[in-house]
Amino acid sequence: MSCFVINGKFLAYPITGVQRFAREIIAELDLVAEKGCFELVVPANAQNIPNLKQIKIIKSKMKASVLWEQLWLPIYIARKKAVGVHLCHVAPVLKPDVVCIHDVNVISNPKWFTKKIYLWYKIIGIFCSKFSKKILTVSEFSKRELIRVLGAPCSKITVVCEGWQHLNNIIADESSLERYSLKKGQFYFSLGTRAPHKNIRWIYDYAKKYPKAIFVVSGFSDKRIYGKIDESIPENMKFLGYLSDEEIKSLMQNCKAFVFPSFYEGFGIPPIEALGLGTQVIVSDIPVMHEIFGNTVHYIDPYNVSVDLEKLLSEPVVSAETVLKKYSWENAAALLLDTIKEFA
Repeated sequence: MSCFVINGKFLAYPITGVQRFAREIIAELDLVAEKGCFELVVPANAQNIPNLKQIKIIKSKMKASVLWEQLWLPIYIARKKAVGVHLCHVAPVLKPDVVCIHDVNVISNPKWFTKKIYLWYKIIGIFCSKFSKKILTVSEFSKRELIRVLGAPCSKITVVCEGWQHLNNIIADESSLERYSLKKGQFYFSLGTRAPHKNIRWIYDYAKKYPKAIFVVSGFSDKRIYGKIDESIPENMKFLGYLSDEEIKSLMQNCKAFVFPSFYEGFGIPPIEALGLGTQVIVSDIPVMHEIFGNTVHYIDPYNVSVDLEKLLSEPVVSAETVLKKYSWENAAALLLDTIKEFA
């Protein structure tokens, strides 16, 4: 009988930060887990299901939905007398068990999201903070936010890092530069959803002010979550929409610098991916970025575009080696396994 059932709803959606976290943690967990101890339960419309050896995959006949996650899944877990492991923010309110809440952005900043999403995440957050067995999060900053916003007990929260090593398994699509009419080292690249907190507006405004600088932005957009999105794009900025991992790696390693101007993050996988490729990185001057990256990156004021990026990039930074060694999916999976062993 399985000790733990992993919520595989994330496999029914495009890969963004939280989905990447879940995929890579599970892949590493599969290398160290005891056979028969874990199940990954996925909805009927799951795609790109990973090839796992130790973790058993169970495919349900029901498609991903709120009903699947809030009713079907907790009943399945209860019948198995197992502990549920939910890696992407949301857990069943009836049986939250172990849940990874990456950040409390939606609850802290409702202006950036639809009212429906805000209310849903607030309900989920309250139930998880009170009734879960364990809360995982991805940075000390997010841990402090969980305590401040949700009143989650400090003793219940464990920080599990993220990583970048999945890039080693991706072959860059070098035809991307020609396909999108780009030249190596002559454009800035940014990656993330078009949510307001990702602050793509900073890139819009900078591009308008400095028309000689070329910006390329890739990311997923969903108006159901983020509400109305400004579609006004300056001529020296290209928004390419959702790209493949192969295209992203190519653009990331061939850009002049990777730009990440977010107002709010729980961790921020794209900047550490860029560091892993040896790319210069520019991030927002916010607490979590300093926690993760220290002096290995360049910092900008996310509210001010009056900065010379060329001059900024000429300033020295320290080697990224320490950061890249500290944050890995292997370390994250080992910590997750140690954390949940007490519930076996």
